[in-house]
Amino acid sequence: MPIFENQIVVIVGATGGLGRAIAHAFTQQGARVLLAARNRDALNALATELHADACAVDFQDAASFDALREFVRERFGHADVLVNATGADVRKTFDAHTRAEIQNLLDVNLRGAMFLTHALLPVMSARGVMAHLGGFADGRLALPYYTADAATRAGLAAFCEGMNRELQLRASEIVVSYFSPAPADTDAERPYHALWQALGIPIVPAERVAQELLDAIAKRKRRHVMGGIVARAFAKLNAVAPSLADALALRAYGKTLSKFFSGEPVARSGARAHWTMYAGVALVALSVVLYGALFWLPFVPLELEIKAGAAGALVVGGEIAFWSGGVLLGKEVVTRYRKYLDPRTWFGRGGKNESA
Repeated sequence: MPIFENQIVVIVGATGGLGRAIAHAFTQQGARVLLAARNRDALNALATELHADACAVDFQDAASFDALREFVRERFGHADVLVNATGADVRKTFDAHTRAEIQNLLDVNLRGAMFLTHALLPVMSARGVMAHLGGFADGRLALPYYTADAATRAGLAAFCEGMNRELQLRASEIVVSYFSPAPADTDAERPYHALWQALGIPIVPAERVAQELLDAIAKRKRRHVMGGIVARAFAKLNAVAPSLADALALRAYGKTLSKFFSGEPVARSGARAHWTMYAGVALVALSVVLYGALFWLPFVPLELEIKAGAAGALVVGGEIAFWSGGVLLGKEVVTRYRKYLDPRTWFGRGGKNESA
């Protein structure tokens, strides 16, 4: 039996590119879906297509969140899953933003998400999952020209972290999940496909985002970053050593972003390989930092039990970082120098010299 069969799933932002794909995915799993969005015509059309319930929600109107909660309470009694697939993007230099644009980013990406969580929390089931879609690479990767947008996404990530810790203290099993999607093939993202390709970041179908989201919800993950180990490793590096992240890649990416948003053409890049190399170097560098911390640990004024636990964590973290980085760098070396690693090329071309 599909894991979401007969579960009550509320999808806010259901008429967007990702929202539609998510709604279809849950419907195919046999979930009882409630669609919510601002555009009533598009909402009703999608509800008819999927044989789902619908409720209009406007992130600019806090009262509509209360109306959504009461709809859930009266129609279903509770919700098992909440998906917040709304989002606003403004991509340009910060001084070119209007105050209205900044306010809208805050209203949709941060304040609206908080109001939505506040309104729906009382009707979530005991082991419910409230999933918020955020920004690329954990939401905290602040790229130039995404400054205001990244700030709101990072705020949402911090909100989800805080909510989970608060719920744990209350012995609640509800999970508030932060989901970072990869750039997807949607109408909203399509104008920026050339930019992502120039950065070496692949575009994925909206259906793949939806499936990965469902998997993350099924596993009750508190955070999930699409893009594989490279994106996750680089996001962690940016969090602990932003200057190193700048040196490895972000300054170069900033130049590409500057070209794109200035209207200059940007060429498709082989930067995906560079991402692998940068992530490998970053992980090896992180292992050095962790082992360096292990060296200084005896001199830190902590209790012996705490030092013992910290030492174990540093060793394990250092080993994982070192070998993961080694694997990524090894793949890059093999990719770049494959022809030189072929033994047949070491002593001439095959047997031609012997038969001459």
